[in-house]
Amino acid sequence: MTTSALTPEIETRFTGVRRIAEAVLYSGCLLRPYRAPAAGEPAGRQPGLLVPPAWAAHGGGHCLQRTECLLEPEPDATLLAELRFLHTQRCTVQRTGPDGVYQDVPELRLADRVLTGWDEGVEERIQLALKVGELTDDGRELPFGCAGHEETEALYDADGRLAGRIVRRREEVSGVIRVAAADLPESGPGPLRRLTAEVRNGSGWTLPHQADAAAALPYSLVAAHLMLGLSHGGFLSLADPPDWARSAAAGCDNLHTWPVLAGEAGRRDLMLSAPVTLPDHPTHPDHRTHPDQPSSAARSATGSTGRGGCSPSLRIRCHRPVSCQPPNLKPAALT
Repeated sequence: MTTSALTPEIETRFTGVRRIAEAVLYSGCLLRPYRAPAAGEPAGRQPGLLVPPAWAAHGGGHCLQRTECLLEPEPDATLLAELRFLHTQRCTVQRTGPDGVYQDVPELRLADRVLTGWDEGVEERIQLALKVGELTDDGRELPFGCAGHEETEALYDADGRLAGRIVRRREEVSGVIRVAAADLPESGPGPLRRLTAEVRNGSGWTLPHQADAAAALPYSLVAAHLMLGLSHGGFLSLADPPDWARSAAAGCDNLHTWPVLAGEAGRRDLMLSAPVTLPDHPTHPDHRTHPDQPSSAARSATGSTGRGGCSPSLRIRCHRPVSCQPPNLKPAALT
């Protein structure tokens, strides 16, 4: 969407964290990214679904994630953050009528396939860089928006005649990232601060008559998760903090997400806040030391081995004859 706000070093280090998030959150996503679902295939439960406020008020889920974690920033440290989510792209099948006018249809039969409507996901990234020393307990609110989009794909019959088309449409989605930092009385080698990062769906979508979850989905942030990086200094583990910081760690209030240290073991400059239960320094399912050993991400999320699906390329649908979804990688969502 924009040029990277990350430093080259953090951008490189974020690459590995993105792959872990993709394996855990995008595989098995209710949008079935990059492919049409099989007939009758269940959507399942989606971690990290931030619905419009109107649908949340209707009891259809939540519109906010809150990450709170501890950091020991060095002087002049910069906080680098990246919000990632899937933007619903609704695909409608239309038939060409005798008068040349397109009409929506439940299915369109061609010589080699039968097409029905489906939803797929387009990845969105929102990046920001903030000086830690300038953050206060009052916080800063940073609005973001992702524009709507529409494109069409012509469909032809066996004789090469125009039979219909697929219309891919994305609605505009918007939200707010609020970032705050508070000084804490505890201190170790350096000063300790509590970082708060809230992601809120700010869509103005209004609830139509007899609306359901499918109507709210195009205005939702799907599989939303947050990556945090610190240019100078480090984060503290909330699962295993040092003794002097245990009280501060227990006071962190995380809502619908959980932050863990990311990157190589021993490094503290990266954090992944995801709506599933993960250990510190989770590893990608394909990066195991032994082929029969499950990754830490798969063990934590499922208790069994799983493999990641397609690596997301924007709006590229997979044409494999079978699903890329790993059957065992079904993370336990935080509620």
